[in-house]
Amino acid sequence: MLDRPSSPVEGEMLLEVRGLTVEFGRTRALDGFDIDVRRGEIVGLLGESGSGKSTAAYAMLGLAKPPGKIVAGSVSLEGRDLLKMPPNELRDVRGADIGLIVQNPRASLHPMLRVGGQISQAWRAHNEGGSAMARGRAIEMLKLVGINDPERRLDAFAHELSGGMAQRVLIAMALSSMPRLLVADEPTSGLDVTIQAQFLDQMWQTVRTTQSSVLLVTQEDGIIANYCDRVVVLEKGRVVDGGETREYFARTRKSHHVVSRADIPSVAVADASVTALVEVNDLTKTFPIANSTSKVHAVSSVDLVVKPGEAIGLVGESGSGKSTVGRLLIRLLEADKGKVVFNGRDMRELGKSELKTMRSRMQIVLQDPYDSVDLRWTVQQLLMEPLDVHGIGSRAEKLARVRELMKLVELDESMLSMRPRDLGAGALQRVNIARSLACNPEFVVLDEPTSVLTPSARASLISLLRRLQSELKLAFLFISHDLTTVSEVCDRVAVMYLGQIVEVGATEDLFLRPRHPYTRALIASHLSPDPQNRRVDRVNEDTLAGEIPSPINLPKGCYLYSRCSYRLEQCSNQPQVLRPDPTGRQVRCWRAQESADL
Repeated sequence: MLDRPSSPVEGEMLLEVRGLTVEFGRTRALDGFDIDVRRGEIVGLLGESGSGKSTAAYAMLGLAKPPGKIVAGSVSLEGRDLLKMPPNELRDVRGADIGLIVQNPRASLHPMLRVGGQISQAWRAHNEGGSAMARGRAIEMLKLVGINDPERRLDAFAHELSGGMAQRVLIAMALSSMPRLLVADEPTSGLDVTIQAQFLDQMWQTVRTTQSSVLLVTQEDGIIANYCDRVVVLEKGRVVDGGETREYFARTRKSHHVVSRADIPSVAVADASVTALVEVNDLTKTFPIANSTSKVHAVSSVDLVVKPGEAIGLVGESGSGKSTVGRLLIRLLEADKGKVVFNGRDMRELGKSELKTMRSRMQIVLQDPYDSVDLRWTVQQLLMEPLDVHGIGSRAEKLARVRELMKLVELDESMLSMRPRDLGAGALQRVNIARSLACNPEFVVLDEPTSVLTPSARASLISLLRRLQSELKLAFLFISHDLTTVSEVCDRVAVMYLGQIVEVGATEDLFLRPRHPYTRALIASHLSPDPQNRRVDRVNEDTLAGEIPSPINLPKGCYLYSRCSYRLEQCSNQPQVLRPDPTGRQVRCWRAQESADL
């Protein structure tokens, strides 16, 4: 349980927003927006995608994305109206008194500047100090947001970072000058649950001890319930609800456990006697580092079995090797060693023509739907392509198959003439799923397919995936950091940490009785939308300390040793092996293997 001072709502008023209105041409994106934030208070701004949350966040700093214009309202920070300030004075306020964390790190980080220089520039714009001091501050902030090897990461460019890493860099920039008000626009959308929990815990504690304030913009009920004192709900640019957090959830009946140890859906485990569809043994992959003899150890000795019609969840933090495993299975990447056997054939021994034929039976759906397609093509062209590549059917048969695929993923045929930019993320991801099913595959790798979707679109896609699995008898490898989605889709779950699988078990059993310390921390970090059982109000024994070790210089013993609350001295130099524990669960921890009481 985190230390809790007196109630924040008794603090002085820090920010008052009245009648804030933003128009994009004839469209009013924000209409008469009002909100108050007191010192030491965390206020949540909740709403679906397109509700105007980000527009409100920018407008409070006097910003509007072109062609948007702020046409009315006031934004008063400690009695000063920011919208009436001259540009040079407003610039001094931004970053120093109000920090902004934006949602899209790829669009916000300069592609030609190293991230360390960008953090240093943000700090030096509002603080006195030389380059050495600024560099030290950048390292300190990268450590704060959980980035390993911060000294090395300072020299990275944005494109060299994962989405989660890039988001952490933005958070580090916003916090570098410790502003009194932090406007956080979906600040944890690219983070894994353990790092998300660490960041939000740190943010909550900082607010309480320094009496700074946060306006937390999010779509996630769980974040609101666990960290916010009050909530304001935005819909179509207007405030439609709000109030004290506990009162709001009680009144709207949103206080329910999404991943509860009592309410996890029952799943059917595949028959052990059934021959495996996919069998992975000792799969290993490293990536060389330019101008160095060192390597990044992405995947280490992974063993995995997928049965026909089975959905296997692969969960873990950013950089744990999940996506690399998915790409290795269908040979988008070549493994250093190990076997991937699909329907009795070793994928690594196939020639180009055989591999092309085999890939019609195993497909992949990537994380970002817009990065997965040619933006110039129509939906019909996108769905026709795999049929053309594999020479399936006549022109008429292909068109019939395309219409069949649209119906399968519950999309209207009128969308066939549209291009990706005309579709929302949820609809385009359905197109990508339809595309993966065009050749009737037996196995599909789903690499974070719901991560960029709104909660409502995510729920709809989950329902679709469950139906497709049932109707088509598909086998899935479902890669995700979203435990809620995994619990609803998957029959079994494999947990990855730093390139290794550390635990494998049936979904219900693993969520009810996690055995590996990392799995326990992963589940404990999940934020349930229950303000009566807030993370900040309870003792969390299953937590992870520090940051993820470098995948370049791996620990000699257990990879989790430096972060594990159950560690013993011998763990530091004793490599761990994936073996059954007393309950029969596959777990990579000698303490769990020797005792059922861990």
